[in-house]
Amino acid sequence: MQKLNLDEIIGCLDQVAKILHDQPDKALARLREISKTVDDQIPYYDGHMRRVTEYSMLMGNKLGLPDNDLVTLEAAGLLHDFGKIGIDEVLLLKTVKLSPEERIEIQHHVIKGFHILSGFDEFGEILTGIRHHHEYWDGSGYPGGLTGENISLIGRIIAIADSYDAMTSERPYRKAKIKDYAINELKKNAGKQFDPKLVEIFIEVLKTNELQQ
Repeated sequence: MQKLNLDEIIGCLDQVAKILHDQPDKALARLREISKTVDDQIPYYDGHMRRVTEYSMLMGNKLGLPDNDLVTLEAAGLLHDFGKIGIDEVLLLKTVKLSPEERIEIQHHVIKGFHILSGFDEFGEILTGIRHHHEYWDGSGYPGGLTGENISLIGRIIAIADSYDAMTSERPYRKAKIKDYAINELKKNAGKQFDPKLVEIFIEVLKTNELQQ
């Protein structure tokens, strides 16, 4: 898929939205292509959204989610960082500690992505999952400060997958952490940042599934 500008990407997403409910397999295939294009255009150019989606789907299948919810989960995973398209690349690749203002700017990617995609009514719960994937179980997350099960299940699943992949992938500001370190961090933050039951499920699926980097 050739490099697309934002208007072209939105045009492709419009096509996806129109067939999402009647032809979900075809829509998801197209969405995977779009997600790869976005992944290749925004830091960290390493397939982060693809891996987050794969981890999320492992959890969704372990939970026995119905097919329509799995479609929602995959679509939300593939688009969860869509808002980073509008953030200065220099800021995302910064190797030193961010200022409070810079941190807020990066956090705005959640709302930016939500608003860019909110024109597609067909996305429904997909948008909710995108908006919620940085909410924390204890209410200290963003953008809404939601707590516990007030955070959508899709958002809670992606939050764990997103954090695990971020920890185990190399970033400009640090080296990748080893798997055991990342798992211990998830355990440490279960009931604080993450849904504790979902952390247990994620650790279970890691024992039997290995994502290819």
